[in-house]
Amino acid sequence: MNDQRVRLRGVWLGIAVMLCTVLFMGILLALSDAWGQAVFKSELIFFFWTYWIGFLLCWIALCFLLRHANKQGNQPSDLFAVLMIILFAFAFRFHLVDMTQPVLSDDIWRYIHDGGMLGQGTNPYLVAPDELPADQFPVPQIVDRMNNPGLVTIYQPTSQYVFAGLDRLWAMSPASFQRWDPDHDRLFRYGFVLFDMALIGLILWQLRVMGRSAWWAVAYAWHPLTISEVAGSGHQDVIGIAFLLLALVLAGRLVKLEAGEALSRKRLLIAVLAGVAFGLAVGVKPLVLPIALALAWVLRRRPGVVVVSAGATVLTGITLYLPFMLMDGGMTGMIETMRTFVDKWAFNGSAYDLVTRYVVGKSWVDYLAIAVLLAVIVATLCKKVMGQRPDAIRTAGAFLFASLLVSSTVHPWYLLWALALLPMYFSPALWVFSLTVAASYAAHLYPGYRVPTWVVIMEYLPVYGVLGWGCLRALRRLRPV
Repeated sequence: MNDQRVRLRGVWLGIAVMLCTVLFMGILLALSDAWGQAVFKSELIFFFWTYWIGFLLCWIALCFLLRHANKQGNQPSDLFAVLMIILFAFAFRFHLVDMTQPVLSDDIWRYIHDGGMLGQGTNPYLVAPDELPADQFPVPQIVDRMNNPGLVTIYQPTSQYVFAGLDRLWAMSPASFQRWDPDHDRLFRYGFVLFDMALIGLILWQLRVMGRSAWWAVAYAWHPLTISEVAGSGHQDVIGIAFLLLALVLAGRLVKLEAGEALSRKRLLIAVLAGVAFGLAVGVKPLVLPIALALAWVLRRRPGVVVVSAGATVLTGITLYLPFMLMDGGMTGMIETMRTFVDKWAFNGSAYDLVTRYVVGKSWVDYLAIAVLLAVIVATLCKKVMGQRPDAIRTAGAFLFASLLVSSTVHPWYLLWALALLPMYFSPALWVFSLTVAASYAAHLYPGYRVPTWVVIMEYLPVYGVLGWGCLRALRRLRPV
């Protein structure tokens, strides 16, 4: 009887979250309709306030559902809960793609341009869009919507191949679909949603392996940030996140195979797949490369497995990058754009701009950030400090969260990398950040797309407060009796 009540409580809380999400999607629909009609973004201030209120309501409802998941402890949820999570995550995303245009971000237009360039056999790293003759634009109607058209694209090879594949798929689609989706954006967002659904499936699988409640998956699957950034704005980060989690899940499988007498051929195949998946993730966001240290550490008792996985990662990287290096122009333009991003651009960093301006030079802050990230990796792999068994997923989540706090540029969709790992190892500070990061969209209301200082303080102060409280509690546990 008690088990039945627990299940029903989870269902009712899930329904409450769904109702809040439906309200939030209605707000996104209204914002999408107003987006194209407003001459100045300041005219949208009412819609931004409704966006933040709807976001807050969804987040609060999710808090109650996650509290229920925590009470379930290590009791896995039944099949009905799993199906409920998957079906509604799917419905939310596909309905949003169908009913809205991309808002809050214009990155998707660059994806479409890059996919069209590579789909036609042209190196997307060769020239900036501004340098292309008008008759050579693969999708002319999106020219004015791209950001930074004077710079060569910064998106990495894994993403470029996906963009090109989606562009070719659009070219082969029926004429009725092309008329309904003339700018390609719906097809691209549908493609990203499929990666997102695969990612949700991996989260549910890993939760089952860990013996945790499936309701933890809603921290990502039903989160308003995920829904609006992937299905609404169409951000490509989900490609790399899916491959990264696949690599981490396979690494966990290899750790378990060590204890038993598994077939060496099976272990070899899993090691190769883990290496390929990690290489594809690095091919979306090279920042995740240090996570290889965590993977190597948890597999250290099987050096042969580490060598095979590392070899598969290196071969995958060569396969991804070499074709672009052999194309006309190579990857020089992309490298120059990356230097521009690193040297000159900053947006919504927690303390980066303040420290570089008043304390020490930028180069010293960059070195300090690298040292902090390496320290986070080492600390999470140290059993005596953490009091838990070293785990690659926990280390990856801590690394990705720390990278946000020391970065000079933090857009809301950057948080998705860490948020996807939160269902496995919950972090209160990261969970708070998944709410407050939405405040950075206030940049749309200010000239030059900048986040005012007072908004940055409101955004990061709760995060550092929760993080500091957690550190104090950890230190108290380490103090000798």
